[in-house]
Amino acid sequence: MRRRYAWLLVILLAAALLRLARLDQVPPGLTHDEADHGLDAWGVVNGVRPIYFTVGYGREPLFDYTTAGLMAFLGPTYLAGRLAAVYFSLVLLAGTYAWTRLTFGHQVALFSAAGLATSFWGVMTGRQALRSVTLPALFVLAVYFFWRGLRKLEKPRRLGHEVCPQKPAGFAWSPLLSFLAAGVLLGATFYTYFPARLLWLIFPAQLFYLALRDRRLLARAWPGVVLMLLVAAGVAWPLFGYLAAHPEAEARLDQLSQPLEAAGQGDFRPLWTNVLAGLQLLTFEGDHQWRYNIAGRPVLPLALGLLFYAGLVLALWQMAPGWRSRPANLRPGTPAATFFALVWLAAGWLPSLVTGPELSTTRLIGLQPVLYLFPALALALLLENPFLAGIEDGQGPSLGLEDKNRKYPLIPRVRWLVLLALFIALFVQTAWDYFVTWANEPEVRVQYETALVTALRYLNDNGPGAAAISTTTPGRFHSPAVAQLALDNPAVSLRWFNGQGSLLLPMGSAQSTLVFTGFAALDPALAGYFTGRLVDTLPMQPTDLDRPLLVYQANGPALLAQWREQFAGQPASPAGAAAPIPLGQAVEWLGYDLQTPAISPGGEVRLATLWRVQQPLDEAVIFTHLLGPAGLVAQEDRLDAPSYFWVPGDVFIQLHRLFLPAGLPPGDYALSVGVYTRPDERRLPVLVNGAAVGDALQLPPVQVVP
Repeated sequence: MRRRYAWLLVILLAAALLRLARLDQVPPGLTHDEADHGLDAWGVVNGVRPIYFTVGYGREPLFDYTTAGLMAFLGPTYLAGRLAAVYFSLVLLAGTYAWTRLTFGHQVALFSAAGLATSFWGVMTGRQALRSVTLPALFVLAVYFFWRGLRKLEKPRRLGHEVCPQKPAGFAWSPLLSFLAAGVLLGATFYTYFPARLLWLIFPAQLFYLALRDRRLLARAWPGVVLMLLVAAGVAWPLFGYLAAHPEAEARLDQLSQPLEAAGQGDFRPLWTNVLAGLQLLTFEGDHQWRYNIAGRPVLPLALGLLFYAGLVLALWQMAPGWRSRPANLRPGTPAATFFALVWLAAGWLPSLVTGPELSTTRLIGLQPVLYLFPALALALLLENPFLAGIEDGQGPSLGLEDKNRKYPLIPRVRWLVLLALFIALFVQTAWDYFVTWANEPEVRVQYETALVTALRYLNDNGPGAAAISTTTPGRFHSPAVAQLALDNPAVSLRWFNGQGSLLLPMGSAQSTLVFTGFAALDPALAGYFTGRLVDTLPMQPTDLDRPLLVYQANGPALLAQWREQFAGQPASPAGAAAPIPLGQAVEWLGYDLQTPAISPGGEVRLATLWRVQQPLDEAVIFTHLLGPAGLVAQEDRLDAPSYFWVPGDVFIQLHRLFLPAGLPPGDYALSVGVYTRPDERRLPVLVNGAAVGDALQLPPVQVVP
């Protein structure tokens, strides 16, 4: 007994080490999904308590509420979400051991826990601040209590002349309490991740099995199972009530169901393609996205993959004679437990068979507790009969292995040394694959916004003051969301823009800091307007794609004076109006610079406009129209300095590019600029002396020349 739990303690410590080591540095930054989870959790801390989060195509809330509990003590830091993931990952590991020991014995349970603890997949999902890890952790606990309830209902059975006790070790929960606990936990899984809506069917499937195998046990079990399902439905009802009233909240559901919808219309090709690719995920070819995987790597490495198929064959073989024997038996390793594991494997695999392999490491998450059972079965068979692993507990007959162990006392020691060597090899391989190979892959560092996080750490150390960061993803739920969790210097006042289309100048102080990431370096068409002083080049890896990372200092008032000279052009309409011209209450037009006053057909019109912020605005867009005698010739609608984060007094330049059709007749073409808001597409009024005189500024025409 002491040795048994010593091995379990070693496995838990190894799992904790792989999941906690360098948690603040690996993954090497944050994805916007992790950041959005963090923002929602911080919203919970500050009193926002939705039952379903609509950011990121819709998300179940349990993970964010758990993270909020940590943020209440740690503050708005991304580490809160990652620590929550580690917690659920370790709960998953303990629950996997507990359920597997109850159904397949201690030895198989240890092997299963060891495989999950040291797997790349388990480490990956246990370190990322994503809600998916909550599903297997709660579901395996529901499964554990479900099986405790069943085992309590089964009467002792005679094996030869001795009675084989069926009472599980430990605290003797009554069947009713076990099924109630299972129901509460099962209901809670619906608040974790979408595949939970499929996994619950495993429990009615087990009732169906009992109906075929043992009507007496079914008669004792079905009231408890029905009670469990009713309790689960009651716990989940508020969530499904909300979703029924707000079907638009689940935008992701429509995307994932497209193969099924196509099949319903008679086109089975998308579904068949996904099924063929999904069947390869576990052992042949995995997710090609670096975000959550080493691209193309299957879930199970070669050795575990071979053991998986051996264990699967073993489980199917174990099922075959079971259908010819009655009544059902819930002892460890018997067909009843094997049936349950096989159905769980199929149900957990199904989501990725429908949606395909991309980003499947999260969609497969429902089978994580049961996947490593099958390699464990095969491994146990190589060392000792896995279905008689309960020998150590006095639960089952012997095949003479204990006699061999007495005759050859070194066999058990060699066996455990071999297992220890395999465990260490998996641990070392996963550590290398995760912390060295995956964490330093250039694509991973792009996906996890490493350049942005490096810039934020620079601002943490070199504040205070006004600063602006140029990034390709300045939108509300992307780079700014990352910053709210990674920037912990309250003296830094941060703005956002994309240097490929705009240049924003903070005016909160005489000297401002501007940081340009490599992908969002200042466009050449804007470079002539910027005379900032380069003060630092931040360290990045030589293989990083988003480099160089440049830090500039700019004198706001002096640079604005320079821009006022460069953008001195006045609009043709409204007649007599001079800059600044307000557009609504949010922004003022300060001037324009038409870089291509004359252009040939098929060419590019480049226009730069200068604006001053008065107040933030929700989802503003600047439109630019080129009009000819027959109507609209070309247009562009964009804003690369998002209006959510506008700070009054700041100024920015927006670059507009209009591509002319080939064969456009020569002549003068009217040019107009204005601002509207999404999603209502309401244009801001152009104000002169406080009165609205239109909804667009008419600029001098562009000349199209032969």
